[in-house]
Amino acid sequence: MKKWIGILSVLLAVQVGLAVVLEMGGNSYDAFQPKQKLLAFDAKKVDAIRIESAKKSLELNRRDGKWLLPQSDDFPANAHAVSGLLDKLAALQKGWPVATSSEAARHFKVADGDFERKLTLLSGGKPVATLYVGTSPGFRKVNVRPAGDNSVYSVAFNTWEANAKPDDWIDKEILKLDDKSVQRVEMPGIVLQREGDKLQLAGLDGKQQTNEQEAKSLLDKLAGLRIESLLGTQDKPDYQQDKPVLEVKLTQADGKTLSYRFSKPKVGGYYILKRSDLADYFKVADFAVSPIKDEARDKLVQAKADEKPGKANGEPATTSVAGDKAPTGS
Repeated sequence: MKKWIGILSVLLAVQVGLAVVLEMGGNSYDAFQPKQKLLAFDAKKVDAIRIESAKKSLELNRRDGKWLLPQSDDFPANAHAVSGLLDKLAALQKGWPVATSSEAARHFKVADGDFERKLTLLSGGKPVATLYVGTSPGFRKVNVRPAGDNSVYSVAFNTWEANAKPDDWIDKEILKLDDKSVQRVEMPGIVLQREGDKLQLAGLDGKQQTNEQEAKSLLDKLAGLRIESLLGTQDKPDYQQDKPVLEVKLTQADGKTLSYRFSKPKVGGYYILKRSDLADYFKVADFAVSPIKDEARDKLVQAKADEKPGKANGEPATTSVAGDKAPTGS
């Protein structure tokens, strides 16, 4: 027994000694924390972004402080989405490389000629950073490779954040208006005119008043319309714009009148909109247009509250309820 105790004591002493040596060595075995930027660029100087996939290519250009889509006749891009992409790319950091060979680059689809996405950031027409985006190793992760680097890294990014379709980058709130600037709304059977800070329905008799909540709801739907996609600047027979299902006019504080023409295409469960101040035809969702089209005048009208005796003199109104008994004296 004493023999085994001696052996175990020696082993324990050796383990303690190794632990001390390792501690004195000063090497840290903590989890690796990436600190080096994946891409080196100044987001403020980037004035163009080129996004390429296997079959599509898209470019975003910044001119006069605005992001535009040249392939869509310089239609305004969603500035928030573009700046979000640049911010995300600028924040990416290198971790341990997943692989470092050209064969691995092809395997992870981040090779020069084989990739899921290729993002090129330009300034003054010259590339300042290029990133190849490839396969996804897990949720909200993607394999990437910066141009000029043989290493493949896994970073927090999503391929869909760099789609090469114009409709993913257009400003879908291009139709949005300040509802307080709208002075008049005209549509079949309905005319709303601003009086003070509220819209009032025209043509009411003395016993009627505007349902202000319903009027505000209608204005909110019109002023907040969003588009789904662009349909180009050329009218087509399939759009059936010559057979509109709804026409609306909005007059603004500056006197400018915007005309909206909604039609139903021959095929498709959506609406096509042409607004007088914009060249493009737009695809608009059914759920956004149908409540406007189905608005009826009677929803905007409500009866005035009856004036009760004594109310005009500032006295509380009284009512007589059937079955009430006069109070008896004591």
